[in-house]
Amino acid sequence: MRNLLLLIRQHYAFFMFVILELICFVIIFSNNSYQQTSYFNSSRAIAGKLYQRKEKLVGFFNLKSVNENLMKENALLRQRLGISVPNNPLKDTSYSVSHVGDSVSQTTHYHYIPAKVLNSTIDQKLNYLTLNVGSRHGVKKNFAVISDKGIVGKVANVSQDYCIVLTILSERFTPSAMVPDGTVGKIAWDGKNVEMVDLTGIPQSVKLKPLDTVYTSGYGIFPEKIMIGRAAKAENGYGYKIWLSTKFRNLHFVYVIKDETNIARTRIEDSLQAALK
Repeated sequence: MRNLLLLIRQHYAFFMFVILELICFVIIFSNNSYQQTSYFNSSRAIAGKLYQRKEKLVGFFNLKSVNENLMKENALLRQRLGISVPNNPLKDTSYSVSHVGDSVSQTTHYHYIPAKVLNSTIDQKLNYLTLNVGSRHGVKKNFAVISDKGIVGKVANVSQDYCIVLTILSERFTPSAMVPDGTVGKIAWDGKNVEMVDLTGIPQSVKLKPLDTVYTSGYGIFPEKIMIGRAAKAENGYGYKIWLSTKFRNLHFVYVIKDETNIARTRIEDSLQAALK
């Protein structure tokens, strides 16, 4: 206490100056609206910048859930609109298309179920995707799966909330394919390059030019004219190498296709095979 009193005596003038400065500041601030406004405006500006940075940080971490919600809303809106786009089904989640052949007319209804890829393989003989949709979302075994770029594979196993998809990067999966003039063949993966497949079954009289588009034929589980890829080069005089349009190294979102007509057809075919046994 004695030391404190001594310190005050030695610096009396300085302490008095500080006290008078504080008193003057309080008087000016209390009776002058300009200083008050300047202070509050400055405080608000600082707080606004802090809130803005906070929102940017929170928004960055919420991008994942926002994208998923937008994808679901887009699927629902397109389904309600009922737009018919037979030549470009990749952009719509629900549409109907009519087929006429040999005087027989048939209407097919496709329903697209958006899904996220949770896990994937590309270096096995049989490669798979794990998706975040299952039986409670309407997914069943052997449903076709596509991306916004082209074909992906077919559903192999289904649980209530998840499903496993066998991709075209598998030796046992050989979908039907169609070249520009309508000739039908099939594609198969050679187990090596994850960006290419082999196209076989095309007659030698049919010549593909580099970058000719190869689509699904409509036979089997895939709708007609889903892109498979583009011709790269002729292979040993009996087939072609095809660049895949779907990039499996960075595949994050896909569509599972529910084809009502195909389901009915499969039931009839299965019943026939059971009767023949």
